[in-house]
This record gives sequence, structure tokens and C-alpha cells, in this order.
Amino acid sequence: MVAILLGITSACAPDDTAEDPLANRAKYLGVWQVTENTGINYPQFYSVNISAGTQDDEVVIAGLYNESGTNVVALISGNSITIPNQSTGGISFQGSGQANASFSQISLSFTANDGSGPDNIEAVLVP
Repeated sequence: MVAILLGITSACAPDDTAEDPLANRAKYLGVWQVTENTGINYPQFYSVNISAGTQDDEVVIAGLYNESGTNVVALISGNSITIPNQSTGGISFQGSGQANASFSQISLSFTANDGSGPDNIEAVLVP
């Protein structure tokens, strides 16, 4: 009976840190160098700071679109990042992206609209 209980207990214990949302979020945190490869201001180079959001699967990207007053909230799941439709710093944002397996690069596609019309951006972020 004890062997059965031990088997059940160990089978229920999480053993894959990739599924731990806090460990996954930690891979995104820090200062990233951005290269915008398309858009109205192409080419554009700047830094963003990605910090923890209020939820385990949430990050905040400060300075996206090279605008110091923006704090874009993004949702993460594994290597995927999603920017839900939102406004910050007078600019509307929406988009998505993908980190590579080693989290040494994030490819991000987003739309920014400051009221003058949508600007479609393809950007690469590296630490």
C-alpha cells in the first residue's frame, strides 16, 4: 500500500520547469536591444526593459516603439508572446512574437497607432 501511495505522489509532482510560469517569465526579464526592421521609422534601434507583470504569465515592455512613456503589457506562454490590444503613452499596440529556444532572441510583430494611422513593425530583440 505504501509503494502505491509513493508512486501516486511522485507521479503528481511537477518535474518540467518549462511549464513553471514564473521560471518561464524569468527568461523574458531584463533589458533587450531592439532593431525595428520595418515601419515608418525604419531602421530604428533602441532598448526596452521587460519586467514582471501582475500575473504569472504577464510581462511589461517599457519603451516599446522607442517611446519612453509606453508600458505595454504582454502575455507569455512558453516561447510565445502576445500583445493584446491596448493603449499606453497615447499609442495603441497589438501584436505577437516568438522567442527562440535559448531565449537569445525574440521576433516581434506589432502594430502601433499614435492616431496618425497604423504602423506595422517587425522587430528583433536581443539581450
